[in-house]
Amino acid sequence: MRPRSQCTSALWSSGRYAPTLYALIVAALLALVLRSTAGAVGAALTPREGSPVSARPAAQPVVVTVERGADTSTIVRALLAAGVLAHERQFATLLAYTGGGDALQAGRYEFQRGLPATEVLRRLRDGLSSEHLLTIPEGLRLEQIGELLERRQVVKAAQWAAALEPARTEPLLAARPPGASLLGYLLPASYAVGSSPSAGELLTEMIEAFAERMTATRLDAVRASSMTLHAVLTLASIVEKEAIVPEEQPLIASALLNRLRAGIALQADPTVQFALASRDGGARSWWPLLGTADLAIDSPYNTYRYPGLPPGPIANPGTGAIDAVLHPAQTNYLYFVAHCDGSDRHLFAVTLEQHNANAARCPGR
Repeated sequence: MRPRSQCTSALWSSGRYAPTLYALIVAALLALVLRSTAGAVGAALTPREGSPVSARPAAQPVVVTVERGADTSTIVRALLAAGVLAHERQFATLLAYTGGGDALQAGRYEFQRGLPATEVLRRLRDGLSSEHLLTIPEGLRLEQIGELLERRQVVKAAQWAAALEPARTEPLLAARPPGASLLGYLLPASYAVGSSPSAGELLTEMIEAFAERMTATRLDAVRASSMTLHAVLTLASIVEKEAIVPEEQPLIASALLNRLRAGIALQADPTVQFALASRDGGARSWWPLLGTADLAIDSPYNTYRYPGLPPGPIANPGTGAIDAVLHPAQTNYLYFVAHCDGSDRHLFAVTLEQHNANAARCPGR
């Protein structure tokens, strides 16, 4: 939102640990989780090729390199230092129970902070290094996914674009408005990639992964919101692009929802960026920096010119942004502007006067 009116995007060694009652209890619980690889939990620990191995990867994964011959304690220390693991003792117990300490494989791994310890161990045990994982971050356009796939030498961008063309029959896509693309309906996640996947197979996996994450609880929340799923995803995509700090997503969702209810134009910069890049084929950038003149582009996606939601999502939102729309913070905020203190956070306001005062805190804005 801009000061004159509204929102601006800123843009072990296992022998080291003596058996304890705690460890025995944890091990017993782990037994229930890990013993059978034939069940649903086992399937989650050993997914089929292409299936998502994390539901919400961070935009910037943490890279940890495991050298050949590195012992378990060295690997664990590296994971702790990188913030991949938070609890050394719990991971030690997991290793001791599963006997996975001697099977950790060398490689360059990409992890997201907050991954379950079982998932970290599975990747290290199965050698799912960055060469075998494809991470689709939140907030990408369809074209950007194609570029990423080509950059990773998975498939050509043109093959990806062609795979997007045929009509889809998945039930969750049936309620899309006529002519709507698949943007917003592909789950940002890390996917285990086989040696020669097709673009169509990858696309199907991303749609199926999205459908799995749209649980009955989330779909009930969509119905309770009085919004369609398409509208929820549209607003969530704007929240995804506006919020840099995930903790602010419910606040930004609240402000945008308050504006919609009050009949105030969203005036969200990412929608203008989307409109410009769609018109120019991303010539400047898929998310170009905006000048004042850019705000006049005549596009239904320009939420400065047209009130309400744009016709559809502008990016693929993560489940965090979706949940923020379904369960927004309870505020009276109508405005927010990027803070200029380097925190990537925003200043929120109820009135335009407060908003302009917040904007004035950043000289040169």
